[in-house]
Amino acid sequence: MHATRTRTTLACLALLTSSAWGQNVGGVRALAELSLEDLMRIEVVSASRGSDRLGDVAAPVFVITRDDLLRTGVRSLPEALRLAPGVDVARLSGARWAVGVRGDAGRFSNKLQVLVDGRSLYSPLFSGVMWETQRVPIADIERIEIIRGPAGAVWGANAVNGVINIITRRAQDSLGQRLDMELGSEGAAVFQGSHGVGSAAEGAWRLYAQADGTGHSTEPGGATAHDASRVSTAGLRLDQDLDARTQLSLQAQVLDSRVRDTRLRPVVVPPYALASSTTQLFRRAHVHGTLSRDLAEGGQLTLSGLLALESGEERGSQSVDSQTADLEVSHTFRPAASAHRITWGAGTKLYIDHNETQGLGKFDPARRRLLDWRLFAQDRWLGVDGRLSVVGGLRVDHTYFAGTRSQPSVSFAWKQTTDTTLWTSWSQAIRVPSRGEEDADLAVAVIPPGVAGNPLPVLLRSGSDAPTLVESVRAVQAGLRSRVDDRLALDATLFRQVYDPLSFRSAIPRQPQVVMAPVPYIDASIGIEPARAVVHGLELSADWRPLPSLRQQLGYTWLQASVPPTQSRGGSALLQSPRHLLTLRWSYDVSPLLSVDAWARHSSARGRDATQPGHLPARTVLDLSARWSVARNVVLGARAYNLGGPRRVEIQPDLGYSKPVEVAPGLGLRIEIRH
Repeated sequence: MHATRTRTTLACLALLTSSAWGQNVGGVRALAELSLEDLMRIEVVSASRGSDRLGDVAAPVFVITRDDLLRTGVRSLPEALRLAPGVDVARLSGARWAVGVRGDAGRFSNKLQVLVDGRSLYSPLFSGVMWETQRVPIADIERIEIIRGPAGAVWGANAVNGVINIITRRAQDSLGQRLDMELGSEGAAVFQGSHGVGSAAEGAWRLYAQADGTGHSTEPGGATAHDASRVSTAGLRLDQDLDARTQLSLQAQVLDSRVRDTRLRPVVVPPYALASSTTQLFRRAHVHGTLSRDLAEGGQLTLSGLLALESGEERGSQSVDSQTADLEVSHTFRPAASAHRITWGAGTKLYIDHNETQGLGKFDPARRRLLDWRLFAQDRWLGVDGRLSVVGGLRVDHTYFAGTRSQPSVSFAWKQTTDTTLWTSWSQAIRVPSRGEEDADLAVAVIPPGVAGNPLPVLLRSGSDAPTLVESVRAVQAGLRSRVDDRLALDATLFRQVYDPLSFRSAIPRQPQVVMAPVPYIDASIGIEPARAVVHGLELSADWRPLPSLRQQLGYTWLQASVPPTQSRGGSALLQSPRHLLTLRWSYDVSPLLSVDAWARHSSARGRDATQPGHLPARTVLDLSARWSVARNVVLGARAYNLGGPRRVEIQPDLGYSKPVEVAPGLGLRIEIRH
């Protein structure tokens, strides 16, 4: 592993062997260049698979720009997502994160679809994202589009609470050499370099490599958490115009990650959970390509494909090998003399894996071959001189565990003025069961004797024999997006989401059996109960430019969840979600060469009942960052983060997984070199 890190670091440095420095292409960009009008005209693709102006989209969309990422100095994708209203981000350990939208943040959150240039990152093992095994160099990101609320009609199953689409830069936009290096507190370090060659007319390619890691955190009480991480990745992007109407984009990446953790392994004798150090190893190689051809009358035909090989292991616990192949074709056209824009298409995905477990349970069967397919269609109609937009969509997904399911949506947008849009939408989305839910029977925790009256220890298993449950949500949303004037822009969304059914952990274990081992215990599975839940809330964002050199951004989310009284003390992540999330960011250009940012974040308490183990008090912290262009092609950056608050656990790990760690204030220093 150390040899892999060394090779990757050397590859980063080898990309920058130029003997002369050129002009400054990585300097500080002035706030005056980022007008509100330009931001409202940003073309987003995640809302409808087509290109739409941000100001016209009938959905709660927020765009994190490249300038936002550079000014704040964030070094990971989860940290970047904190810039968006309505996204709940909490650090679980040195490399592990919990990310959720409208409730559901957790280690194994499964209601958020995350994409990189349209390629899904979710794991079929648990229908979520393992953030510690995902890497996209921050400097290569063009923007991040966040769609809050169900988007199943566009992106399919598991886009229940939202979609995050990370759009990377075209190779033509990152020519030359680049080296970024950062060192921070608790052993954090990032070394990243790239080399881009080509031109806009002839096409271009970009080669990049990155090595990053974190040191050990601290557990409550002061002990070392043993959660250090090391991740190495390298990749290639090629963008080529094959002719005047045909474009090819090809991306490939290899990744090697090593993440340590302290697992709580259940045992039926005191203390009923043994803390043991473990290491998660993960390797991936994938290639993803898109071929598109422009047709007459503004139409387009697109073919995309993915091949991925993955291998993971948690020492002494579980190993998995998987292969994935995905193919999709879509067609967009405008009928003659019509105000409609129609997009339709189909796709199929083949997933093959082999899971083995040691001591904690089993996957039955150990091997699976899952073949899914999908059909989708969307019609956008413009009327009343282009002021009224109506979008109707339908997607049909066939998955191995859930069969054939449909996900419809409809939205209306009214341009009251050139800069003000009123919109409303109704949509339905589903979450299909994962491989782990259906096939894994793993020991996760032990209830000590005497709790709830049980005379013996109760060993809880994940329970693969539970009935298949397909979760479903229906959402109604309404919003206003307006550029009030050249200095102020507002965005507001009201929403109500009804989950029916939603899975809750049963208070009573299922199928208890007494095991007469040397230490007798009760063997039982975690019961899953379907129930109805309602979530409603308000999301606000504002962008104010009182001066050409000063920008203030506000993001606020209020969330209220209602569940049946019998589930009010259950383990659902929905019940642990903060009721209030607030971000306030100030950006100021001290000079054309120096920018400073201050970013305050507030999260209200997690959990309703302070007596419950998962409850955590409210937390308010401040981040400070600065970027200084010290030469024509050299930028220095510094940031201080998590200031103003004590060391504290941000979120409790999921049941039976690992020990919590404290998040502490930290410092980071960065240098960016461009040629």
